Amino acid sequence: MGTADNLRLERKGRTIPLARFYTDFKANTPNVCYGFVEGDDDPSYYRTVIKNRLPKGCYIILYPSNGKENVKYIYEEISKRGYPNNRITYYIDRDLSSVITDTNLISGSQIYITDKYSIENDILSEDTFINVAQDLIGFSSLTLDELESLKRCYISAKENYENIMIPIMANIIHWKKCNCKPANYNNFKIKDIITVKDGIVTFKTNIDDVIKILYKQSQVDFSYHKEHEIEIIMKYIIDTNMSSKILRGKYLSAFFVKFCNSLYDDYKNLGFSKNKGRKISDSDIMDSVAPRCIPPESLVNFVNDIIISYFKQV
Repeated sequence: MGTADNLRLERKGRTIPLARFYTDFKANTPNVCYGFVEGDDDPSYYRTVIKNRLPKGCYIILYPSNGKENVKYIYEEISKRGYPNNRITYYIDRDLSSVITDTNLISGSQIYITDKYSIENDILSEDTFINVAQDLIGFSSLTLDELESLKRCYISAKENYENIMIPIMANIIHWKKCNCKPANYNNFKIKDIITVKDGIVTFKTNIDDVIKILYKQSQVDFSYHKEHEIEIIMKYIIDTNMSSKILRGKYLSAFFVKFCNSLYDDYKNLGFSKNKGRKISDSDIMDSVAPRCIPPESLVNFVNDIIISYFKQV
């Protein structure tokens, strides 16, 4: 029984992408590189960014690994073997490692770590918003001055949202500090706590009720809520200007969808004209929004320094 067959008998989550890599890797096909990403949605984004820069006839295969912990395991397993490091790259989210120790964070020349919480934070910039507004929502006929005004509207709402979400993220950081294990952060529904009207984002209710909703939907016992400790974390986030960096990418995505759809409805109140267009949904973030983003400089540099440099040597 070969290496790949043995791996299939181990724990399912982390060994399947590794087994696929062992099967796919061919030493005599130097025009192919390989990479490991965290989630199922990640390959489409990273592949698009990388493929746009690859020389003709060169390829990259990306394997979703079901989480950062599994990417770390895969990295450690491959590092034990004689595979060429310059043909294998890894892509992971920074998450909350800017404010709390992350034991699954790995570093090295072949590892790309997002600038902010996740790739969604990089994707959903003001430039991406303008591209989405013109291409999807229906604002294709605005003048340059009107587009700049629309961009300022988004920037203002996004900054406000990042600030009002500080208590939410401070509680989540507190949970991690005290080793609380919520059932699933995805249970927390942003649509249940915010409203966007005429370009302005606000909570639907007072902050105390919002925090209770956070605990209930995340299935965390409210006894974990320690006001003094959480206030210290909030102060640190504010003092270090971290609100945009530590906001969970999925929460920013939810805001982006609500803001765009509110704009679709409220454009007249804001003084804009609109063609037909359409509203967007959560599934559009990777399918329709991400292809319209300008990739962060850090990712472009990583691709050039590692992947493109390798192909230039072949």
